[in-house]
Amino acid sequence: MQRIGELAETTGVSRDTLRYYERLGLLAPAGRTPSGYRLYPPEAARRVAFVKRAQALGLRLYEIRRILEVMDEGARPCAHVRAALEEKLAEIEVKLKALLLVKAELERRLAWARDHPDPACDGRDTCVYLEPR
Repeated sequence: MQRIGELAETTGVSRDTLRYYERLGLLAPAGRTPSGYRLYPPEAARRVAFVKRAQALGLRLYEIRRILEVMDEGARPCAHVRAALEEKLAEIEVKLKALLLVKAELERRLAWARDHPDPACDGRDTCVYLEPR
């Protein structure tokens, strides 16, 4: 069993984050010491690592909680994880398309701005570089 500080050091996650995970139902201490410190079982570090890997792939904590609930029920989470990853990829593809449109517009405007480094601009509430073109 590890106290919260030890688990934080082992996982590289702050104590506050571990407490937050507990409030969200992602992590649960096995008990407490007589002085009230949380005690975590050895598998808690693996669980925190799982949460961090899932977050690194863009999964939200509520999505991760659903996957952990499946695991806690003794079921294999693979179908849930695959569905979450497919949904995340679809979201990323939509965002990427939007970013590519913004990038193209920025490139177009910046090219014009470079060609016109000192445009006539009254500077009141606008800038010619941001005007509709």
